Amino acid sequence: MKILVTFAVASEFAAWRRRHDFRQVAHEPFAIYVSEIAGNAVRVLLTGMGTNAATQATRWALASPADICISSGFAGALNGGLGVGTVLAGRVVLRAERELAVASDHQLLAVAEDAGARHVERFLTSEHLIADAAQKVALGGEADAVEMESFVILAEAARYGVRAAAIRSVSDAASCSLPYDFDQARDARGQVRMSALLSEVIRQPQRLAALLRFARDCRFAARQLADFLDRYLQLLSTRLDLSQSEMVAAT
Repeated sequence: MKILVTFAVASEFAAWRRRHDFRQVAHEPFAIYVSEIAGNAVRVLLTGMGTNAATQATRWALASPADICISSGFAGALNGGLGVGTVLAGRVVLRAERELAVASDHQLLAVAEDAGARHVERFLTSEHLIADAAQKVALGGEADAVEMESFVILAEAARYGVRAAAIRSVSDAASCSLPYDFDQARDARGQVRMSALLSEVIRQPQRLAALLRFARDCRFAARQLADFLDRYLQLLSTRLDLSQSEMVAAT
């Protein structure tokens, strides 16, 4: 199968990249990496953070054929019962402040649950980073987790007739406020400018310890996601028959 896996930024992809022989085949306009995993031809796309960057990147990547698209990366928990590193499979993705929703493919969700993902009803795609714990509490009635790309990625996949699912690893708990405003540090491509982040650290050095804890949690979330993706692609290879509408029984 031809599988497109998206991450917003390189840190989300780093743990999985280290485990496989990924080769970068494009730098512009967006970074693309390729490898073969469990008999699947896998392309990894770094979309950048946010809906605008992710729309452009996904549309560009899907100009090349794909059987499956997996919107992957990190998410912030809105449900207090979701801990850091929990891999979530979202049934529906909502667009923040708009009455719009897209759904993950039900067969891809079924395999994701068998691979160890926790099924949740709703992801929320926000235009902006939800950094404050109080904001998360306010949004807790709307969705289980919040991120910044999955709605537009699944919507673009639907436009191209590609089956898709939203899979995310929790990087920050519902009770956790992020130490800095990463929204202000991202460039037009949705990538974090390290110079801007360093400026934030210099202005507010008392938050550096919290930043280091967040970086540790992100590394753990990335490793958990990498473990899941390896299991998931293996199961997809054995259980999904693209010539049929239903799942093939595992052997």
